[in-house]
Amino acid sequence: MASLDGNFHNEAVSLQQEHAELMAQLDQLDAALEKIVCYSEVLADLATANQAMTSGAWMAEWLPKHHAHEETTVLETIAKMGPEMASFAREMKRQHNEMRLRLETFREHIAHFSEERDLQQAVAELKREGKDLTRMMRLHIAVEEKKWAGLEN
Repeated sequence: MASLDGNFHNEAVSLQQEHAELMAQLDQLDAALEKIVCYSEVLADLATANQAMTSGAWMAEWLPKHHAHEETTVLETIAKMGPEMASFAREMKRQHNEMRLRLETFREHIAHFSEERDLQQAVAELKREGKDLTRMMRLHIAVEEKKWAGLEN
């Protein structure tokens, strides 16, 4: 089983800072999703939908770089530590791909949601998709950071 190289701690700290930045964006996205409302006789509040779109666009730009950084540093290092760690690294990479796909679907939905015939249903679906996405991302971050902390102790 390979051991951690001297750079692991520095990369883990750097990624934790990136996670904190992402968590702030997830908070903004969750807040924007909560504010989106649609009444039967009134068009949905597109300003809050635009806030959600801005957060989604930021994530779509930022997330691939973060995932690449994570995969080529910390995950690559721990994958060499044995079969269990290699399995963990593969699962995190799989989740990265799933997050990317979910984010693309969410952004596509948000981009076209004002065109929907049933805005109440569109708002409900958008909120559900967004909440599912942010929940998945938060859980993913927590799992990674717990694993890294356990390796450093």
